[in-house]
Amino acid sequence: MSIFDVKPKFLYPHSRQFPFDSIASDIITELEKRNWRVPGIVVEFDSYGSGEAKYKKVRYIRGQDFKLTFSRKQGMLDSRWSDTAALCSVHISHECLEVFEDESGPKYYLYVGDKWQEDKNWFMNSIKIHAKLNKEPRRYLLYLGNHTGENGVRSSMLINTTDCDREYAAMDNEPQSISLDETFERIIGWLKANVLDNILNNPEPTLVEETHEKLVPYNGPWERIFSICPSSDLDRIRKGIENPEQLPPEDRYASFGSFPRLVPLWVRAKTNLSKVARDEFCWCDTNQRITNENGKQKISCHIISELVSHFPCSKLVSIKLKYANNVYVIDDAEFDETKQKLSKKIKPRIRLTNDELSKAFVARAATIVPINEYKGGYQKPVVLIGRELDFDEIEWIED
Repeated sequence: MSIFDVKPKFLYPHSRQFPFDSIASDIITELEKRNWRVPGIVVEFDSYGSGEAKYKKVRYIRGQDFKLTFSRKQGMLDSRWSDTAALCSVHISHECLEVFEDESGPKYYLYVGDKWQEDKNWFMNSIKIHAKLNKEPRRYLLYLGNHTGENGVRSSMLINTTDCDREYAAMDNEPQSISLDETFERIIGWLKANVLDNILNNPEPTLVEETHEKLVPYNGPWERIFSICPSSDLDRIRKGIENPEQLPPEDRYASFGSFPRLVPLWVRAKTNLSKVARDEFCWCDTNQRITNENGKQKISCHIISELVSHFPCSKLVSIKLKYANNVYVIDDAEFDETKQKLSKKIKPRIRLTNDELSKAFVARAATIVPINEYKGGYQKPVVLIGRELDFDEIEWIED
């Protein structure tokens, strides 16, 4: 059985920890009945898991004046993965409420600026923290819940906080505290009137659509490629090659390691990057050379020496791809050449700034192509695998 044959299990928000959980569940259920297509509503999904334990959930539901985020933990799915399909935050006009499974909140953000239409996208999509400390405009106030009074009874009020003078304080007629119960009630009413009722007013289609990733047979230029396998994954992969049934479902895959991203998250790109440029990949070499060390043959590859610094206890692996899905080729020479050019320009300064180094990452990322579309010509071609491997795609592991 290929891991491509595994259909992800869809996760529904079943938690009833907070008052708005029930309507969140209804919104998901009714959207699913309509193939996730309702005018004015955009649904974004998240897939995760490993091996034969794959999961899919709704991550965001967006509209012109709202955003729902689903990433709250509501239990374990297996030995490795958590169920994170519960609603964790609601953005509606001028306010945002965030909740947490450990009940360490809630957090409530109240918009107090005077340019809502201009600030709306920022308010709904930004990370709001330490506005006063960071000298940002006074556009929101932060309120915290989970307060316990002198009698030990938990308060149902959201209290304005300056977070040690790092956030702005409420002023004049702005509220010092807000009822949490009334906030939940108001948000639930808003979601019913503006989201759920809108969904229900759209007819259900007669046909429920199902989508599944299609297999793309590999027809790239290399019969085999090479990478390294950290010692932490060796036992699992060897057992899987021998008999996958020895492993729990979530361990039945042959991918290995946690390799560097093609473009690190800190890199600021002034040009549009490929959608996959910031993903994590298994980095693979396309060439090998055999050297003799103390009478023994040793295989080495130009990219492997760099990877070993991340995984000092590792073994060389030979991979024979069956499918081209989520596999790409980059020219690693672009990174080195861009760094060399920049280093000459900055002399006598020695070190590149982050902005300068970002140009090298972006230059390399610009060369990325799907492996079946690679036409040759790269000086240092490196294969990036962005999917799990089947056990029979591993030809051997160096002893």
